[in-house]
Amino acid sequence: MSTSARTATLWLDFSRQAESAATTLRIHRQDVPWRVLRGFPNSAGETLAHLHNISGGILDTDELHLQISVGPSAQAQLTSTGATRIYRSRSPRHCSRSRVEVEVGADGLLEYVPDAVIPYAGSRYEQFTRITLQPRAALLWWELIAPGREAFGETFGYARFASSFLILEDRRPLLEEHWELEPSLRPLGSPARLGHFRHMASLYICRPGTAGAHWRDIEARLDALASELTLADQVLWGVSRLRAGGIVLRGLACNGRVLMQGLTSLWRAAKLSLCGRSASLPRKLY
Repeated sequence: MSTSARTATLWLDFSRQAESAATTLRIHRQDVPWRVLRGFPNSAGETLAHLHNISGGILDTDELHLQISVGPSAQAQLTSTGATRIYRSRSPRHCSRSRVEVEVGADGLLEYVPDAVIPYAGSRYEQFTRITLQPRAALLWWELIAPGREAFGETFGYARFASSFLILEDRRPLLEEHWELEPSLRPLGSPARLGHFRHMASLYICRPGTAGAHWRDIEARLDALASELTLADQVLWGVSRLRAGGIVLRGLACNGRVLMQGLTSLWRAAKLSLCGRSASLPRKLY
């Protein structure tokens, strides 16, 4: 098998049709292993697309690029067809990478609600995400990270998992974060890190141009719900308001199913508060 890097690009473009007000999906580019069939209308009014990796996961020399454009007033939802598996690196020199670049036009909406990322034992992975929001563009974006293949005894067996995440209002940063996990060098079970928790989740909620008082109300509602969902020895949730235009929620849990249940409840409440309409969990396509 060749050890050369495989670079693949997927470019999705969601646009609102003036005559019907419906959002349509155009696939500008789709390289193997990416696979998207088409857009489906969901019950909440967005156009849903399923991201499928036909190789079953991310190989140790993969360089995957995902580009998402959501036009003015377009409404889009993205999900995966299953967990994102990060396969073992065959050499310390190998590292798989993904780069996600997103732009949401004025008054547009993007929901990104994928399954968990599962880093296999010995894997090395880097991800970079940059999201640009135009005025009044709404974003609901979540991420779930599993500790590995727990059934195989691979909890925190991966070599490295690094992430850079940036949200911009036009060119002004709303959020910027960078982190790196190397369990063999800095054990994640330490009380100063995750302690006895194993699964992690983040939910980013943004809409530039929304009044600060509205964000305070949203924060209060989500904080109350997060407190209800928190069970000290099983799952923890926290809420932080950005300096402008958004809120971030973090979750830690011993069990991935419990974490997902809480994340879904918080996402539903956030969308109702931010957009004034109900959230619809995506239909899965296999």
